[in-house]
Parts: sequence; C-alpha cells; structure tokens
Amino acid sequence: MPWRLLKQQHFTLLLAVLVCLHHRPITATPSEAAVLAQLRDMWKAAPSVVKLWVEAVDACHGPWPGIGCALTDDLTVQTPCSVLNSTCTVVTLKIPNGNLTGEIPLILAGLSNLQHLDLRGNLLNGRVTPELLDSFPMLSFLDLSLNYFTGTIPRARNTSFEYDTWSRNCFSSENSCHLAPQMRSVAECRQQTSLQLQPCVSWTRTHLLLLIVVVLVCPVIVIAALSAIAIYYWRSRSLQAAHFWQLRSSMRADVEEQAGSQRNVCRQFSYQELDAATNSFHQNALLGAGATGFVFQGKLDDGTTVAVKQLDTRNSGMLINDEFWNEVKVRGAIQHPNVVTLRGFFKGIGGSDPMLVCEFMPNGSVLDALLSDNTPLRWPRRYSIAHGAALGLEYLHEHCTPAIIHGNLKPSNILLDRDFTARVGHFGSVRVAKVSQRAVVSTLGFVDPEYGVTGKLTEKSDVFSYGMLLLVLVSGRRMLESQPSGKPQLLTWMQLLAKAELSELVDPRLEGNFDKHEVSLCAQIVLLCTRIQPELRPSMSEVRRILEGIMPVPNSGSLDTPVTSSHTSFVSMSHFSGSFYGTSDSL
Repeated sequence: MPWRLLKQQHFTLLLAVLVCLHHRPITATPSEAAVLAQLRDMWKAAPSVVKLWVEAVDACHGPWPGIGCALTDDLTVQTPCSVLNSTCTVVTLKIPNGNLTGEIPLILAGLSNLQHLDLRGNLLNGRVTPELLDSFPMLSFLDLSLNYFTGTIPRARNTSFEYDTWSRNCFSSENSCHLAPQMRSVAECRQQTSLQLQPCVSWTRTHLLLLIVVVLVCPVIVIAALSAIAIYYWRSRSLQAAHFWQLRSSMRADVEEQAGSQRNVCRQFSYQELDAATNSFHQNALLGAGATGFVFQGKLDDGTTVAVKQLDTRNSGMLINDEFWNEVKVRGAIQHPNVVTLRGFFKGIGGSDPMLVCEFMPNGSVLDALLSDNTPLRWPRRYSIAHGAALGLEYLHEHCTPAIIHGNLKPSNILLDRDFTARVGHFGSVRVAKVSQRAVVSTLGFVDPEYGVTGKLTEKSDVFSYGMLLLVLVSGRRMLESQPSGKPQLLTWMQLLAKAELSELVDPRLEGNFDKHEVSLCAQIVLLCTRIQPELRPSMSEVRRILEGIMPVPNSGSLDTPVTSSHTSFVSMSHFSGSFYGTSDSL
C-alpha cells in the first residue's frame, strides 16, 4: 500500500511539472526585426524569395515571402502582425531551392520561437551545431537536406528528426557529397568522402593554344552577354512602364464601368448599403466630426467593420467634381501597411451627401491616445508610431506616381490599427477637393508657414507637419493645451528644442522611462523638418533612415527654425482662430 501511494505522488508531481512547462509564457524576441534585416542583407544577392523582402514593408505584416508570424498568445495560428511589436513573433522561415550560400548564420538563433525551418536544396555548407538547434525549443519541422553541410549529424538536446532532414549532404556518415563550383571549400568536402580527384596532365602545345583562344574569345562572349542583358533589362523596364501607364489610365476611367472589375480595389457602394451598415447613421455609430464632415462606424454585409465619412459639401467649402472622383479611384488602388486603405465610395446621388468608406482603425488616432486619461503611450510605442508615419509619408511622396501630398497632417489624421501600427489617413483632400484656406488654417500649428505666403502645398509642407507631429509625440498632450490667453504654447516648446532642454521637453507622463538617444534624435529631426526654407528640410526617406539609425543626422549647426529665424513663422501667425491640433478628419 505505501508503494502504491508513493507512485501516485510521483505521478501527480510529474503531471504538475508538465502543466507548468506547457503554460510557460511565450514572448517575442525583441531583436527579431533586426535578425530578419541582417538575413536580408546577407542573402539578397541570391536569386530567391529574399529579393522580395522589401525594406519599407513590415516583415510580418506584409508579409515577406517565406516568413510566417503569429501572436505570442497563440502560436498555432499564423496571422499578420507587426514584427516591431513584442506580441508578434516569427514562427516560420521557408527558403527552399534559393541558391543560398555560406554557412548558416549564427544570428538565426535570434528567431527563438521558430516552429518550421526549411532551407533544403540550397548551397549552404559548414557545420550545423547542436547549440543552434537548441535555440529553437519549439521547432517541430526541420529540412536541411540537399546542401553541403559537413561534420557529423547534430543531435539537439530536445529534438529528434527523421533521416530525410539531413539527407544528401556532406556529413561523415554519408558518401553522397558531390562537388559544386559554388562550394566554399572543395578540400573540406573531400576530407569527408572517398572522392578522389584526377591528377593534372602536363601542359602541351595544344593546351597552350586552347588557352590563347579562350583568353581572346571570352571577352567577346562577356561583352555580348552583357549587351543582351542590358537590352533585356531595358525592354523589361519599357514593358513595366507601359503596363503602369495603362493601369493608371484604367484607374481614371469612368468609375461605374469598372465597379465590378477585380482589378478595382475601390468599389462603389449604394446608399442603402451604407445606411444599413451604420444603422441609419445612428448617433451611437458616430466616431467624430471634422471640418469636412462626419465619420461613422459601420459593418458591411460580409461582417467587415469600416469607417464611413459623410462629406459635408455645403458647409465645408469642398468642391466635388470629376477630378475628385478620379483621384478617389487612384487613392483606392494604394495598398501599404502604413496607409489607411480606401475601400469604396458613394457619389451622393439624389441629394444625399457623398461618402468615402475606409478600413476601420480600432485604436483611434494619435490625438485620441495622447488626450486619453488611461495608461499613456509608452516611449517604444511612440517611436514606433513616428517610424510608421514616416514610412507612410515616404510611400506617398516617393513611391506613388504622381507624388501624393497629404496637405493636412496632424495627430488626428494618424490612425492606429489593432497592433498600434501608425496608418496615415485622410490624405489629399486639401489638394484634390479644394478645401478652403480657412479649413487649412484651422490646423494652424501643423501647417507649413510657406503655405501662408504662396498658398501652395508641397512634399516639404508635409515634412514640416511631420516635424510638428514628432514634437507632439515627444512632449505629449501638454503641447496641445493652450495658455490662459487661448493661444497654444508652441513658442515655449520650440525654445526648449533650440536650447536642447530635453528633460523639460519630454512628456512627464512617461515618468522618465524613455530612450535618451531616441528622444535626442527626434528633437534633431524636429529642428530639421521645421526649417523655414523648405529646400533645407530633409525628405521623408531621409527622415526614415535617420530614425532607423542607418543615416547620420545632418550637421545642424545653424538651423533656420521658426524660433531662430527672423523670417515670418507659424508662431507669429498664432493670432488666427482655430484649434491648434485640429478636429478628427481621420480616414
């Protein structure tokens, strides 16, 4: 009887240990984004899917081909997320038959939550250490066959795999190793196999003549090959350009004729659809109101939650014409992880107001997050928002043809999705819909002073507004508050920037929990972006590279900022009426 009781106690203890192991918390490795970036730089020369790993696209949200990600609370379901978030982790890496060379990089161990690793059919060599495999405690699938790995087959501590995982390599237990020109060391493979090389024959007159012919003919062949490649590249570029302009023309065709086309991302809704989606535009569905209309939350027949903006053409001064709807169609074709997607529109037939339908952002705007009395935005999230907004603006400025100018950038127009990824919204309405100057001045603190002189908006106008947005992210909602006179405390903050008083500049709600280097970097970017002379401001791609640490901050010894410059600035124009940060026009 005592022996039976002892066995029962041992079984209970073992079961408790297994339960604890099963429920151990899973966290994403903070450096996974850096690991993927290094892998891209190492392998991008190979003709594989790595060439499609676009730097401007989030590796997990895109996602990059061959990369699979999941949220840490459920690693069994792959789902798009932002690799910069701690709740997002890489679980799959698949690059078979990709002509990858060299040894398996040790940085791969940084993807500690990998469950599926497939590198079969490449040109990888060197040794596979048990320590590398032990870095992946949850690895359930591994295929390293058809490579040139040497040494012995590794035996990981917690993992065992079938023979097919290692087959057709150069391990000492195999005799199937074969030479390849791309192998780093022929001698290394020879040591592991019984392969014998043929002895070299002595040189003869025939060989000498053959060498001379090769030396003379090879340059001709190389030049001919390069010429053929150049012609092929030129023709490919020409075909791509022709295809682009053909697609561009089709986007600007009559909207109704293409409403059912699969190529058309932006479709036309009926009034009945949007009325049903918003419960007859019920007050409870109202998300906000701005200078150009009202925004409602709605749910379409397929269950998709959307934001429906009802354009107030009578009171906003907006001019809705054919040019506006053509530009709406072009905007509907834009797909980027940091830009709000336009899903459709309603033209306002029968006296009804026209409407735009966009994807819904569950976490509201940056303005909402900063003014909320709940837990304040932590510094890593603010820096991520700044980076995401820079990516979105860079795409609009430098990757759209023609370039798209936002024209109304402010905290209420930077939206936050489920993962708090920054999404640029409500862009182009100032330029396309010809909103009155009064509506632009209502967001005075973020408007380029040059606009007050020339009345024109450029990419550099958006850069100025981005600098002011970055200042708000650093200083918090204090900057959005007004002095007793009713004027924003903008001059105070710009003076703190010029004096580099960072301790007084940073939002006190952060309670000192911030990266001093990143805050200093943001302060320098603000000064660069808010230079009075637009041509001295950086481009958004330069801003993005500075935030990522891959480009140094330009010398700013004599910055022409609104504080230090004697020229007219937005500070001296602060007697205008209107909200400093603007109302929520966000889409």
